[in-house]
Amino acid sequence: MKRSVLTIGAVVILIALFLFSSFFGLSLGAIDVPPLDEGITLGLDLVGGSEITYEAVVPEGMTAEELATGMETAQTMLRQRLNTLGYTEANVYLYGSNRIVLEIPNVEDPEEAVQMLGTTAIIEFRDCDGNVILDGKQIESATAAYGPVSETGVSEYFVQLKLTEEGRALFKEGTKNAANQKSEDRRYVAIVMDDDIISTPLVDVQYASTGIDTDTPIIQLGGSDGESAQYLASIISAGRLPFELREAKLQAVGASLGEKSLETAILAGVIGILLVMIFMIVVYRLPGIVACIALLLYMAMFLFIMTATGINLTLPGIAGIILTIGMAVDANVVIYERIREELSFGKTMRSAVDLGFKRAFTAILDSNITTIIAAGVLLWQGTGTILGFAKTLLIGVILSMICMLIVPRLILKCFAEMRINKLSLYGAKLRTANEEEKNIPFVGKFKITGLISIVLCIVGLVSIIALPFGKSFFNLDLDFVGGVTMEYELGVDVTRDVSDDIADIVAEATGVRPSSVTKSGNGGTMATIKMTEVDSESRDKAFEAVKAKYGDKVELISSDHVSASVGKDITRAAFVASSLAALLILIYISIRFELRSGLAAVICLIHDLLVMLSLYVVFQISMNMNFIAAALTIIGYSINATIVVFDRIRENYKKTGGNEEFSRVVDRSVTQTMRRSIGTTVTTLLPIILLVILGVSSIRNFAVPIMVGVLAGGYSSTCIAGPLWCKLKGKKGKVR
Repeated sequence: MKRSVLTIGAVVILIALFLFSSFFGLSLGAIDVPPLDEGITLGLDLVGGSEITYEAVVPEGMTAEELATGMETAQTMLRQRLNTLGYTEANVYLYGSNRIVLEIPNVEDPEEAVQMLGTTAIIEFRDCDGNVILDGKQIESATAAYGPVSETGVSEYFVQLKLTEEGRALFKEGTKNAANQKSEDRRYVAIVMDDDIISTPLVDVQYASTGIDTDTPIIQLGGSDGESAQYLASIISAGRLPFELREAKLQAVGASLGEKSLETAILAGVIGILLVMIFMIVVYRLPGIVACIALLLYMAMFLFIMTATGINLTLPGIAGIILTIGMAVDANVVIYERIREELSFGKTMRSAVDLGFKRAFTAILDSNITTIIAAGVLLWQGTGTILGFAKTLLIGVILSMICMLIVPRLILKCFAEMRINKLSLYGAKLRTANEEEKNIPFVGKFKITGLISIVLCIVGLVSIIALPFGKSFFNLDLDFVGGVTMEYELGVDVTRDVSDDIADIVAEATGVRPSSVTKSGNGGTMATIKMTEVDSESRDKAFEAVKAKYGDKVELISSDHVSASVGKDITRAAFVASSLAALLILIYISIRFELRSGLAAVICLIHDLLVMLSLYVVFQISMNMNFIAAALTIIGYSINATIVVFDRIRENYKKTGGNEEFSRVVDRSVTQTMRRSIGTTVTTLLPIILLVILGVSSIRNFAVPIMVGVLAGGYSSTCIAGPLWCKLKGKKGKVR
């Protein structure tokens, strides 16, 4: 008894320590964790930041086509540079024909943002006399690395270049001339930017006859640290432009989701989690209280890790957190349903806990591994908002396995030792001897459920098929198709009410709802309006309408076309990462179960995405950058839900020795897991529903598709996954 009380007390103290360290910081020798408000970097969509506008210095004779290609290259390279600096959630888009706008989150001083980003002029490699050997046009890439760079075998940091054929020839000749200099002080190649020498790597005399003849030469840094190597690599990469970029404008910008968006998101999250806890306690009684304790520890550890790592938190990151909370609670739901089953068969409390955890473990393990595979691929291949989602998802999944498997088991065993064994406290009751299981004929009803799925998916499927033919039924936001940006100086503070008012005025004048109206300018009196393409006449009408409302003091600062902020690199990365993740999940499920079950799981995943896409088309919900995060959330949830059902099918099939008709096994297994499916769907939906109710309009546009996707995932895992596996399997094939 005493040991049990001490164990429960230790868990409570551990939760308190993590919460205290998260909110107030921790400093113990080498461990230095800042407070929560300093450790987490909030994204541009939640708190705003700084905006830098660069203008290209176009060389004489450069054609419009060459300029357009160069600007796209610059957009990609600057985004990579920001990723290197840790600002994976920054926006980079083209403005007009020769400008690039960078929106950097959580940096209030634009001058600080410029210093942090560094220069963006053309890089040059020069000899000791100042003659240019090669410039950024002959450099394909520059990466920092660590390893042996000489015959001594001593490892050090260095920068490796990837040169074009022309660059290789120029570099060979330049380094040959440098190695032949009589004075050792002149045997170097200077790396120059803005007429400033940023590095002077030496050229060994051994290259006097040959020069350095390779398309991947290295730059030795002579004992520099990894940060210096990474900085030099990013500087060289930033200088691969065919022209110089100069600062044209600096200003502060507000949260792209609108003022108070963060506060409403936090409030919705807190209330949603409280409702999840109430649901768990009402349904599972005493184990529900244990789940709440484990969930508190999970959230405390999550906050601590996020603070310690300084993770960037944006709306997609919040989506990842919501998903992992749902998965964490799901683990408890699976376990408690198993424990309840064992208790109903008359097992002792201690035996029921052991068997419940043992039999739930494989389902939890498989579902979490498939999610880890997806998160790992997204982290490896992803860019932009995908990275923020992948990081929170990966952290959350690993923590949920630790917190939800270890803590509840410890506490429930303590209850068993304390002889708290009353069945009603665990929401269980003994089965009577003649009580029979009533199984729902899911396989027999597959024609009906399949037809429902086809109806739900048809709009999304047709919309996807139409895209290669140049026809889009989606309401694509300027994140994907570009549009226009208008900046008005209002002379008044641009509050949330003012932003909403201007959005209504512009929508009425142009017939197009702005994607965002944000506070900008260092005084906070400038409104930046972003919307899909409208003609100049409509823009004039919008300006006159705003002027009529706010007076003659309103000024039009600028109005121009902007490119899609979701560039080809982000779109390609999202597609490649999602496809690779689906392939690896298919392989894993095929190994753990069989190939046809893997196919069924992937088909259900596609089903859930198509249902969500149908929603976007039917209700013309604005499809912006956050669509990628919504789609990834559905992928994670869908796989998790399906795996739990498949695990029960595998277990029941094994019990029968493979002698029972597979369709009967499927019906029994899906019926047995229905309570879990409903419970998980409810607990995952609660925080999302609160985002829909309490969030600003832009957050609602993000939360509603996720809500529909989660409902689709619950439906497909219950009504489609098992019967589809049965149909694909037929009468042949074994289940591992």
